[in-house]
Formats: sequence, C-alpha cells, structure tokens
Amino acid sequence: MTSWRFAARNLINRQLENDEAFLVQTKMLSGKRVIVLMPDILPALVSLEIEIGTDGLVDDINVTDREIEQGEGILRITVAKKFIISRIQKVASSFLSPDENVPGRSSLFGQGLKIEGDVDDIQTVGDIVDSLFDRIIRINNDVKIFKENLTKGTSWFLDDFIVRKKDLDKQSRTLNELM
Repeated sequence: MTSWRFAARNLINRQLENDEAFLVQTKMLSGKRVIVLMPDILPALVSLEIEIGTDGLVDDINVTDREIEQGEGILRITVAKKFIISRIQKVASSFLSPDENVPGRSSLFGQGLKIEGDVDDIQTVGDIVDSLFDRIIRINNDVKIFKENLTKGTSWFLDDFIVRKKDLDKQSRTLNELM
C-alpha cells in the first residue's frame, strides 16, 4: 500500500531534478511540511502531507484523514473547486486561442486557493502554482501548433499524390492518342 507513496515521490523528484527553476523554488520551502486540503472536491476530510527536504526534493508523501494543526514549519494549502475550475478554464481558453495575448497575470488568491503559513512561503507557493499552470498552457499550445503544422504538412505532401478527375481524364486521352 505504501508503494504509491514512493512512486509519487520519485515522479515529483524526477521532475524537480530535471527543472532547475522549480528546484530553486522548492529549495525555498526546504524543511517545511506542506498540507494540501481539498474540502469541497474530496468526499471526506483527506489531506495530502508533503515533506520537503533541505535539497528541495520531496522526502515523503502521506495521505491522512486526521486534522493537522497549524504550527511552525507547516504550510497549509486549501484548494477549492472554484480554483480548479478557474484554472481549467484558463488552460482551455489558451488552448483554443494560443496567439491571443492574455492581459497580465491573474492573481491566484481570491479564486479558491487559500495558503496559510509564513509570508515568504505563501509567495513561493503562489509562484510555483503560477509556473505550473503556465507550463501546462505552453504544453497545450505546443501540441495545438504541432497538430496544425502536421495537418498542413500532410495535406501538402498528399496533394502531390492525389489525382484529380480532370487530370485522370487528360492522362487517359493522352494515352489513347498515343495508342
């Protein structure tokens, strides 16, 4: 039952190790316990406890149903359904129109994301969440652009092989004349 914890931890750590910018941000949270709650998404009081080591990597992940009190070195993040919906809408709208300039950076706070803890830690978590969603949007836009380029390239390539009826008739007449 604990193998999922190690798999999740290793997956997160691999992503952090491959991204220096994120690792720098998570190092700012070193030695902290991050508690993630999703009260109106999950049916019961379930929290995700993440312990961040001094190297900025995740030391341990636990799922628990007990209440964890706010204390020194604990950062509590409450994610509401409203926040998830607003972020999905942002990703979807950017996927549908990647070329539009999105005016400014919208604030994460007041949209269903509540972060309790040290002021510096709150800013760090806000920056991490913003960066994650910006990356998701970039990946979606890259996929859309790749799909469009593939479609254009394929139609250009196939245009040389597709024989139109008038071309076929013309070639048939030419062959009949030669015979």
